[in-house]
Amino acid sequence: MSKSPRACARIAATSSVAFSFAAPALAQSAVEILPLLVITATRSPLEIQRSGSAINVIEGDEVTNWGARSLPDVLRQVPGLDITENGGIGGLSYVRLRGAEARQTLILIDNIRVGDAASTGGEMDMSNISPDDIARIEVLRGPQSALYGSDAMGGVINIITKKGARTPRSSISIEGGSYGTLAIRAATSGATESTSWAFSITGLHTDGFSRYGYRIGRITSTLLTPLERDSTDRIGGSARVTHRLGETAEVEIGFRRTHTNAKADNPGAFASPRDTRFDKGIQTFTTAYGKISAEALDGRMRNSITIFANWLDRVNRVQQGCFDAFFNTYDCDYIFRSRRAGAEYQGDLDLGRAGKTTVGARTEYEEATNREMWLSPVTLNVPRFNASQRTNSIFALHQLPIGPFDFSLGGRVDSVDGVNVFPTWRATAAYTIAGTGTKLRASAGTGAKAPSLFQRFSQYGTPGLRPEHNFGYDFGIDQSLLDGRVKLSVTGFDTRYRDLFDFDPFGNNLVGAYINVGRARITGLEIFAEAIVVPEAWRVRASYTRLRAMDLMRNQLLLRRPRDTAYLAVTYTGVTNLEIEGRATFVGKRIDVQNDFPYSRVQMAPYGKLDMRATYKVNDNLSVFARAENITNARFEEIRDYGTPGRSFYAGMQVTW
Repeated sequence: MSKSPRACARIAATSSVAFSFAAPALAQSAVEILPLLVITATRSPLEIQRSGSAINVIEGDEVTNWGARSLPDVLRQVPGLDITENGGIGGLSYVRLRGAEARQTLILIDNIRVGDAASTGGEMDMSNISPDDIARIEVLRGPQSALYGSDAMGGVINIITKKGARTPRSSISIEGGSYGTLAIRAATSGATESTSWAFSITGLHTDGFSRYGYRIGRITSTLLTPLERDSTDRIGGSARVTHRLGETAEVEIGFRRTHTNAKADNPGAFASPRDTRFDKGIQTFTTAYGKISAEALDGRMRNSITIFANWLDRVNRVQQGCFDAFFNTYDCDYIFRSRRAGAEYQGDLDLGRAGKTTVGARTEYEEATNREMWLSPVTLNVPRFNASQRTNSIFALHQLPIGPFDFSLGGRVDSVDGVNVFPTWRATAAYTIAGTGTKLRASAGTGAKAPSLFQRFSQYGTPGLRPEHNFGYDFGIDQSLLDGRVKLSVTGFDTRYRDLFDFDPFGNNLVGAYINVGRARITGLEIFAEAIVVPEAWRVRASYTRLRAMDLMRNQLLLRRPRDTAYLAVTYTGVTNLEIEGRATFVGKRIDVQNDFPYSRVQMAPYGKLDMRATYKVNDNLSVFARAENITNARFEEIRDYGTPGRSFYAGMQVTW
């Protein structure tokens, strides 16, 4: 059962101490809520105070302090962002911004686009991205295709990794706890006058819990045998090296690789058994890039060329998961391979009082393959599709400051092989009121999403699919009070979607096909607040999102979009070298689909969850930490029939030299 409505209401009321919208950032103190510069809003460094966009920043210390074992653990605090995770660490994890689909939310790692070209919509499974070595995460909300092209209809999440500093630093950390969890990380970084480097390696094992049915009373009460655990093993590594070539140029290379082996369950309507010991998923994700940058015109012009590639190989083993023409079932492996590579040029020209102009061009090649390997009772290799496409793009942005006003206007044109050429645009404005700590901001723009290779060329594909489109705008106010001790931010937004991809079960000779028919409207309110209650002792952060996401074709709510979400964090630092933080998360009602006949829509109960963590710095070389999650042992489901962890405890230490 879920936490009672009364308990959920108490958590929601507590969180409402400081609701917030389109927050500037989630940082370590209210005096410096945001870093001085952000990159994602304009593709080049920009003072956050001059941005007309709704953007959040999560600092790297936030990630480190919580010892997060997966990226969803880090991102859940961001207003306007929703995450669904299929049964804990190692399960499929997808993120949505402002109610957009996962395929309409762009994920970047060090400004490099990543995704799965072989997945249904090209969306990225966030369980493939380790949260280690993150310097900060910038979350940019609203249609951003004018700067970033396809996939950025709901917004952009840019994961920026650490670079080496002049003081060499090495560390080893170890953490263990509930569900047989053990995590180890080793890292080293440093820099000379011309070269910086950062390397790391990580490993994680958890015995986990059954992804199907764990702590769900309507399921466990009917079982004759206990549910089996679904374990996860993950190992990863990363490297980032920068070298200066004289006074005006530098070259940078980056590499990241993660291998995950996770057992799985299948709560689908035709699965038997649903709690299977056979199913599992194996994924290997790799991304790499090389970038050279050079200044010209006495430093007023900066040019960069980036060459990038990412690969994703995955195997999903499913019991009785494949069908022949006579509807006989077979144990099988679904084998997917995604390849993406390309190059991008960007030039930034500082025009002084006339502003700053950014121009660029990009070419990207995508390839995806899918085949089935029937394992039992026969062995048979069944190819499904092998397809590729190239996307060529050009873009431009001009930023113009006029006194207390800051304006920007940008546009982009994307051309995908065999798909309609689609232009997009975006405009922002910000007005700072001197002496009051007030900033008014607004933005408007369009977004687009090209059909995936699966949607065009699989057995369900329609080669002539048009891109999805949307138009959205937002208005917001950021307010600083009490000499910066209190920060408030409120944003309202409205976004309309058209030509959305939908599945027609009677297309392609009754096997089904994708078509452009969907329309949707998503509106909402986002609030963020942060306050230093007692200097050097108590601080509070809170956020709240109110969302209404409607399918206009069917006149019903879109699936898995909570109407209300809230977050509250209270941090105590009044004892030297000790930091204690408590967090409350509330997720309101949302609609899902049940996996049993008649497969109808069901309303999921709201839930609240409490977590705590403590970190103590013993000396300059040793820190110890502990964490308690779901302290009240709340029972809830993020996705229908998928389990979530109960009360759990973790502890560890980090040695640095």
